[in-house]
Amino acid sequence: IERDRFGVPKRTLWVDRQGKVFTELVENEDDESRNSIRLGLGDFIFYSVLVSKAAQYSFATFAACMLAILAGLGFTLILLAVYHHALPALPISIFFGVIFYILTRLAIEPWIENIFKLPFY
Repeated sequence: IERDRFGVPKRTLWVDRQGKVFTELVENEDDESRNSIRLGLGDFIFYSVLVSKAAQYSFATFAACMLAILAGLGFTLILLAVYHHALPALPISIFFGVIFYILTRLAIEPWIENIFKLPFY
């Protein structure tokens, strides 16, 4: 049994007949936190800057950017489930957010304004 500096068992080592050493980890609270998904503060800062810039222009660009960022995060989580190792959270979400910001501001917003100029009846 291997112990940490406080005397708490960290892992148990086993030796088989051929002399190979195997380890058996002891479960604790720290192991659960390693398997969780965590986003850093920088990720939220970049997302909030993009969404706030979009909200300054119009509600349509705000909604498009927010949905694009959430879709990018979902796509990143799918890739995380497929590849089983750490991935950066920013690139896909920011790429989707910027593309939808530009498309909404240059193409969809003028179209919406033209629709509101014409009467519905």
